[in-house]
Amino acid sequence: MTARRLSMLALALTLLLADGAWSAHSGGPDTQERVALENTNVKIGYLVYPPGASSGVHVNPEPELGMVVEGELTLVTRNGKQVYKAGSAFFLETGMGHIALNEGKAPLKFWAVNMKKCD
Repeated sequence: MTARRLSMLALALTLLLADGAWSAHSGGPDTQERVALENTNVKIGYLVYPPGASSGVHVNPEPELGMVVEGELTLVTRNGKQVYKAGSAFFLETGMGHIALNEGKAPLKFWAVNMKKCD
């Protein structure tokens, strides 16, 4: 098993065992987020990650739905690693620990919709 695979396995195991332990989004200094809408029901953000950027390991307190606009988003969760290309959508359940990465050579741009309250 390669060192990269071992690292990804260790991260996935950490997320599985500690799901819910992190609550703050900790994007790096080069990441950008523009909040398009935020109220008591929803937060819609447009995020830009340069190549090599990471969200840091975190947990959202609500479900998240996202769509990749440009580049490729790599999401690592307790379920493993998944790569989403432009035009792809993803869904994260409440409390799903994850890390969002731009492992590509181009900027990653995506929308994230956090559903705070769905009545």
